[in-house]
Amino acid sequence: MALAREGAAAAEADDKAGYLAKMEAAVALRGDFPYLLENLAAAQLAHDRGEDAIATLEKLAALGAYAPVERSPEFAALRGRNEFTALARRFATNLHPKGEGEIAFSLPEMTGILEGIAWREKTGEFFFGDPHHRCVWVRTPAAKGSRAAEGQVRRFTAENAGLWGVFGLVVDEERGVLWAATSAVPAMAGYSGQDEGAAGLAEIDLATGEVRRVIPPVPKRGARYSSVLGDLALARDGTVYLPDSGGPMVWRLSPGAGALELVAESAEFLSLQGAVVADDGSALFLADQANGVLRLDLNSNAVQRLESPPQTTLVGIDGLVRAGNGDLIAIQSRLRPSRVLRLALAPGGEAIAAVTVLEAAHLTMAAPALGCVATGGALFFIGHSGWANFDGAGASPTRPRPVPVFRTKR
Repeated sequence: MALAREGAAAAEADDKAGYLAKMEAAVALRGDFPYLLENLAAAQLAHDRGEDAIATLEKLAALGAYAPVERSPEFAALRGRNEFTALARRFATNLHPKGEGEIAFSLPEMTGILEGIAWREKTGEFFFGDPHHRCVWVRTPAAKGSRAAEGQVRRFTAENAGLWGVFGLVVDEERGVLWAATSAVPAMAGYSGQDEGAAGLAEIDLATGEVRRVIPPVPKRGARYSSVLGDLALARDGTVYLPDSGGPMVWRLSPGAGALELVAESAEFLSLQGAVVADDGSALFLADQANGVLRLDLNSNAVQRLESPPQTTLVGIDGLVRAGNGDLIAIQSRLRPSRVLRLALAPGGEAIAAVTVLEAAHLTMAAPALGCVATGGALFFIGHSGWANFDGAGASPTRPRPVPVFRTKR
């Protein structure tokens, strides 16, 4: 990341040699980072190294990413070359839909942002976190024998529940709790500058929707960051873990505790998102939008980045879910096209043995949010969260719209 920043500064200063050197060094370290490959190809072409530029772009296409190279002025010198035309077709192929997933159901008449999702096996209910309306919605399945094709959706938490924007959710059936990560963001209703940095873990009564308490993280004295808690993970013993995308740290609420405690802080935490607890509880797998998948050893607090296998990229992952067999399911929403990946872990969980693309480029998953494993062991995730409608503070609710919830078949 430091090399990428230095390369950008060199490019801005018209230092072509410096730009190329920095990009070469960055890609040597992270050949799985799409925008670094694209920048390296541009730097190579600027030095009349057309063959090298095409080879670099071929590596980018092999990752499954899309780049509009045929329209980019940086690559105008390559137009007309047969290999470049074939490369543009290959990028276009990466936008073709993949997988056999389908829309499981839609949430009708929604006007906010749908980000978090959790499933309650006992009742078949789905819960949804809404950062704009600062609430949780619940979808109750249609009763057996009912003529209703869809379940009923209603607000689960009260309007004056004291929540900020609601993001990740997890059901703790044993304790009768719906845990929610809540953070103040400009897209939420009633946001003001005084809300910046407000965040916490909300404990919500699973039966009534009553917010029992909201537990904020306590930053270090003099800290220069604002916490943003966007997702969470539940261990078998009831411990809740929260990655902080506003600061390089992970928080924890132990069973019976009254306050969040700092678990780990690391320079490897660049943009933390989803989290999954290992089957044996010894480690936490973390999605980092810039750094891929990280493994946090909960005994030693050591942080390890799990390398992606050749010709794969884990950059841009937002949601992370554990499959029934121990694999990780990743929602890669910050790559074009958006994808759902199955990550098979090597024995011991310290390496990724294989990456399989389960779903990609469906129109109904244009802007996916978080997911959960639900009925039948399938992954259910929000296909279009609606963030694009709330770019600035003070944005009003949208017109009522259906929000698709997608289901994988593998």
